[in-house]
Amino acid sequence: MRRALALVVLAAAAASCTSPPAQPSPPPPKPSPVAATTAAPSPTPRPVALTLEDAADALREHLAADDVARVAGDERWALDLARDGQDLLTIAQYRAADMKPPRYTWGKPTLIVPRQYGDAPLWFAAVLDRRQRGEETRKALLVFVKQGDLWQNSFESLLEADLPPLKLDEEGYATALDARDQSIAISPYLMGPLHATIAEEGRAGYASDLIEPGPRTTGYFAEIKRNRESFKAGGLAYDSLFALAVGFPVYAVRTDDGGGLVLYSLTRTTTWTAKVENAQGGHLEVPEEARWALLSAVIVKERRILETQQYVGFIPPKDSSAPAEVVGYDGLVTKASAT
Repeated sequence: MRRALALVVLAAAAASCTSPPAQPSPPPPKPSPVAATTAAPSPTPRPVALTLEDAADALREHLAADDVARVAGDERWALDLARDGQDLLTIAQYRAADMKPPRYTWGKPTLIVPRQYGDAPLWFAAVLDRRQRGEETRKALLVFVKQGDLWQNSFESLLEADLPPLKLDEEGYATALDARDQSIAISPYLMGPLHATIAEEGRAGYASDLIEPGPRTTGYFAEIKRNRESFKAGGLAYDSLFALAVGFPVYAVRTDDGGGLVLYSLTRTTTWTAKVENAQGGHLEVPEEARWALLSAVIVKERRILETQQYVGFIPPKDSSAPAEVVGYDGLVTKASAT
């Protein structure tokens, strides 16, 4: 009896759990046109604010305009095309040549265009051959900065050694370094002050192990020492001081080995001070490059000449023990006085 009752209960339970015949599933709902276009958009890369093509066009237009200004001797127009240290150097070029500045022809450029998105003033650099009639061809490095709709020349130097390979991405853009970047052996903004120190103090200075000795570094120190001794015999005190050009930008890009290529400006102020009456007869030859700014060779108390100089430096990676190198230079006398 108990077994029969159990069979009845199991049969009833089985009957209650049996599913009804399967029905066909309704088709999945179709997404609306709006949902199809707005849901989960695929990411698109942020466009650069300055393309390689834009930079090439800007360089070509600038060099053409600069040449027209030089032919016309139009200093005002030339200054519209310049900024920062190039403002002062442009004035010196025009006035030293009696408003007939040298003209250049230019070779095919190699562009250095950092990947930029418009968050700061746009800039790029170009390396190209510069030819002047009667002079040897030199390789120049120029930097341009956009001011409104106008591209202005901010920096120009002449290379004295080969540039290290730069780190470029898959589309050919360089990587800009902040002036205070600490991922290289010397932060870019410190290259100028360290350079000034070794120029004044030579191998005895604290910067001697940080920058490679050479004509543009320890060579300046040796020159200053010789001149001090030479002018002392004539009753003149001689001095020459270097300093970072305050207010001029520092540009830097990453090199392929993890270091940095740095573009910076210095000032050099050289003074001759009379220590005895009629020192050297009161006359001293005026350097040719300073004659446009300093007509008199007579020194009653002091003569002062200021140069604006623009340098290209290579800073090694942070983990390197190698010193930084100066690989480019250009500069002119931009101010002078005598009392």
